[in-house]
Amino acid sequence: MNDKIFPRNLTARAAIKIAGNPVTTRLESGVANCFPGLEFDHRNLDRRFFPGLIFNYGTIPPVLAGVDPGDPAFRDDSRPGAADLSRAVVDALDGLRSGEWRLTSIGQGSRTLDLQAIAAAIPPDELDGALFWRLVRSLIDDKVTIVLTQATTGQIPSTPGPSGSPQSPPPPPPTVTLTHFRRRYLDPNSGVISDAYLPGELTQSMCSPWMHDFRDCACDYWASNHPDIALAADEMLTTGGLANENAGLATQPLDWLRADRQSKVAASSSGGANDALRLRHYQINLEWRDLAFVLDGRENSGVYTPGIEVSAEPFATVEELADELVMLCGLEQVVMLEYLYAYYSLRPSDVDSQRNSDLIFVRHELLGIAVSEMRHLRWANQLLWTLAQRGLIPHRGPALEPGLKVPGSNGEKDRALRPLTMDVLNDFIAVERPSGTLDGAYSRVVATLRTGFPESMLQLARQIVADGVDHYNRFREIAVVLRGWPSTSSQPQWLRTVTPGTPAQAAQALELYRNVINALRTAYDRGDMEDAGAILQARQNMMALDAEAEKLASNQIGIPFF
Repeated sequence: MNDKIFPRNLTARAAIKIAGNPVTTRLESGVANCFPGLEFDHRNLDRRFFPGLIFNYGTIPPVLAGVDPGDPAFRDDSRPGAADLSRAVVDALDGLRSGEWRLTSIGQGSRTLDLQAIAAAIPPDELDGALFWRLVRSLIDDKVTIVLTQATTGQIPSTPGPSGSPQSPPPPPPTVTLTHFRRRYLDPNSGVISDAYLPGELTQSMCSPWMHDFRDCACDYWASNHPDIALAADEMLTTGGLANENAGLATQPLDWLRADRQSKVAASSSGGANDALRLRHYQINLEWRDLAFVLDGRENSGVYTPGIEVSAEPFATVEELADELVMLCGLEQVVMLEYLYAYYSLRPSDVDSQRNSDLIFVRHELLGIAVSEMRHLRWANQLLWTLAQRGLIPHRGPALEPGLKVPGSNGEKDRALRPLTMDVLNDFIAVERPSGTLDGAYSRVVATLRTGFPESMLQLARQIVADGVDHYNRFREIAVVLRGWPSTSSQPQWLRTVTPGTPAQAAQALELYRNVINALRTAYDRGDMEDAGAILQARQNMMALDAEAEKLASNQIGIPFF
């Protein structure tokens, strides 16, 4: 074989999926919405969707910004009929150089969209110019027919003619109809971006320098590398530090772009108030390197040291590992039920405005932790299923029975359904304390899975442990918020009176709960090949259960889960 092997992913953005390349290397998978993305502005890509023409999407309908008679698509597109279509487009370009032309119609296949009619049908205050860009973005790699309409500078008023009758209306504005293949943005052989795009064209509308984008963009797409707010650095939380003087500092969010890097003033809910204290434009050009890395939601100004897994003795047999996983499934389920009961004991967000935001926060966080425990229950069952699928243990079926005991700072205690008092919250914090109780119970599982088991199993167990640390921090944040409420000898003001009901009182809720468990049993029994119908059924019953639980709680009845 003498043929030279030619690489087809020169830019790691091949026109076809390349084994080993993640989807994020593909041009169409860049981070983007209707604003510039992190890699390039997608609108610049679609400005040249039609060979020879360049559009701007800031107006309604889009305006023709320029023509390109040297467009490489005219000579390189080898699809049947492309040469004739190219000649027709080139012949029309001279007429499009003068005046203002708007893109007023797009047609592909059997569908044609009248952009003027679409604009007229939408109320002006709801009309989004990006809509027309999204329509262009939706075109497939095939023939497309467009209509360009010349914009008129004004309209001659109707005046009476010699006979006294109104003058005839002015003629319709000129239009040009063109057909060609939608541009192929990538070369089909090399995967390289089309030569039609000039150097820098795809990024020309992004902020320059990019540090200004870091400061000024308010569209919230900076996910991880622009965290907006963060908790204080670890050194501020050590014994004798500021956290010792101000217990709330551990959970006080700081503005990440604050100019005074030593400031511990909490971030404000007012964007204007935060902006006044942020690095200015010239400062951020020079000092952006001083911004702290944020890991695990907390600033880190020094060398990051990842947590060290607790050393533990691996289980001697796979059966012992399976027994431990069954026990952990019961533990995940019972704490989830305790958290849910405590959640429904909270008052709804209907108190005075000063405390309303506190309740919204506490309810949101507690429900989020309970949902996370549901995921842990699923993952622990996944580990059991994987062991059975690999023939390492007999198939046991899903483990969906809540445990009888829960761990605590002073050893195990009987499970209990209790409202969220501060004592109960402290118990929850103890359960989730890192390397203490719940996540510590996974230490032998992690140690065992490190000894030659599939990497996916080890990562699942590690994720459960990592989530436990997150639960611990979130419970502590809840405690900081609730400690700010006035303390009285009576029931805490954030609670409503709820006591476990009888099976008869909560019959409908218990039936919904059983339906959830039965649906999960069906789905979990399939492991990776989940039964989509059973999962959907479980979710529908969960939503109904939530509504029923709120109804019961408003009548001072809690669901007797056990």
